[in-house]
Amino acid sequence: MPSPTTAIGSLKLIITLLRFLGRNSTNVIAVSIFLGLFLPSIAQALRMFLTPAIFILLTLSFVRVDNVTIVNQLKRPLPAVAAVLWQMLVLPALAISACLMLGLDQIDPGVLTALFMVTAAPPVMSTPIFIWMFGLNGALALTISTLSLMIAPFSTALFAYLLLPETLQVDPISLAANLAVFLVGSAGLGRFINVILGAKHIAAATDHINGINCIVLFLFAIAAMDGVAEFTASEPLRAVQLFISVFAIAALQFLVTFLIFSSADRKTAFITAYGAGSRNLGLMVAALGGTIPEIAWLFFAFAQFPIYLLPWILRPVAMHIVKAHP
Repeated sequence: MPSPTTAIGSLKLIITLLRFLGRNSTNVIAVSIFLGLFLPSIAQALRMFLTPAIFILLTLSFVRVDNVTIVNQLKRPLPAVAAVLWQMLVLPALAISACLMLGLDQIDPGVLTALFMVTAAPPVMSTPIFIWMFGLNGALALTISTLSLMIAPFSTALFAYLLLPETLQVDPISLAANLAVFLVGSAGLGRFINVILGAKHIAAATDHINGINCIVLFLFAIAAMDGVAEFTASEPLRAVQLFISVFAIAALQFLVTFLIFSSADRKTAFITAYGAGSRNLGLMVAALGGTIPEIAWLFFAFAQFPIYLLPWILRPVAMHIVKAHP
């Protein structure tokens, strides 16, 4: 049995490590996706961790949700409401319209699943964290993310009905129910922890919570890479096509959104565009029961690269906007 001195020393080491990870989360997260790719031997074993990981990440996000901040942000609701409507309704509708016009609904149903996930999913819940780190309005990002999660069960059910039923037999009602249970559960646990710990203690532990996020995201990255190494080795051309596609879709959603919103305010445009380009595909995989067509799974796996790398790639852009528009 370890002595009290050893236990205290170990606890201090863990706290120091979490603080280091949290303060360097942009770089740590970018590196972790590549480490996940190079650990295929444990990826399959960790695949069952995907759904719990999403639940933990959402819970940690809800722990830090500041109700007062959101209420204050909603005193000027237009930026947040416009961003949510664009991300959760307009972009998916445009994507579905383009899909039908191009006849993509006649090809592999896995492509439709991937398109559905990457346009209908809410933004990743780490968005407010990085927006704050960039020196932009994290309160707005938090409000957008929270509102997006609140309407996600309804909007995703609508687009599942419009795009998926004939090919994938996805029940929109079941999808909405699964997503609602998932979100309500994580929100309830997160708010319970918030009440128990108190806002001051949570604010003081920001770096440590970010560090826990980094660890969970690392394990999530390993699990998401299940089958990717083998697929890349056996079909390198298709792997390259998928890699380019996920970055192209993320860039397209980011750029179109930024251009649409930049006429009003470039800071708000960046925040909205970041959420549009970085979608919570893992939440959609969990809501769909974890059983999706192979090509959709591979798309989900490859899509983690832009999601994990966007904070690192876009940091200089955010810094430039902050300096140019103080």
